[in-house]
Amino acid sequence: MIIIAGMEIMLIFICGLGAGFFGALVGLGGGVIMVPVLNLIFDLPIKTAVATSLCAVCATSIGGAARYLNKGLVDFRFGLFLETTTIIGAIAGGVVAIAIKPELVSIAFAIVLLYTSANMITKIRKPEGIISENHRQQITSGRKYTALGLSTLAGMVSALLGVGGGVVQVPILNLVLRYPIKAAVATSTYMIGITAAAGSLVYFISQVNGTVDYILIDYQSIGPLILGTLVGSSIGAATADKLRSRAIKIIFVIALVYAGLRIGLKGLGAELF
Repeated sequence: MIIIAGMEIMLIFICGLGAGFFGALVGLGGGVIMVPVLNLIFDLPIKTAVATSLCAVCATSIGGAARYLNKGLVDFRFGLFLETTTIIGAIAGGVVAIAIKPELVSIAFAIVLLYTSANMITKIRKPEGIISENHRQQITSGRKYTALGLSTLAGMVSALLGVGGGVVQVPILNLVLRYPIKAAVATSTYMIGITAAAGSLVYFISQVNGTVDYILIDYQSIGPLILGTLVGSSIGAATADKLRSRAIKIIFVIALVYAGLRIGLKGLGAELF
């Protein structure tokens, strides 16, 4: 059992607060903050950081999606449609994450985040606003089923890296389906709770059944992380409504690059100050 002191509990709560705020702000789920902090600062093994973060990501969705739904930014019908394959990917990703070496998880984390940041900075579309019925009708079957297939990857990334799947889901919604960035973020925030729950279940069952001989989910960290993310995600969703899309994009990309470099270099045995 990993023992944490009172001061560390407070720091983990603050980590959850920041992760929830940022996760709801850009639709990531907050895992890009929680995984590096738990791994690099609190020295949790990468797989434990991933599994613990994934459990807390569910709270980001609960806190953030409610506000986005009230604003009419969430396309919940199409979000549920995409979840049919995202959940399958999340279960598969959890199984793969348990089986492979921790260093590979770190390197995979870096590759996905850096690739996504490059995609977002060069191709992200600019329109604002909510999703209209006219926009839904203009989505071709090809784009719709391309998004459905790619959502499997979002689920795998979610469970494999503990990031909620938003790093893939936001680009899918924005680039493939041409959703305005705020609507893409809102719909992704709505979806990540279901995705994270499916992936978390794989880790939980593996730990309870004794499939692994090490701690996958650090239960002492879960409580303060969830409390922090619930509060932070509600504030983040409210803040997002006041920011321009360009600002959200810039914040999104900076976070992805930093987190990707930090975790990736550690997986290779190096450090980024």
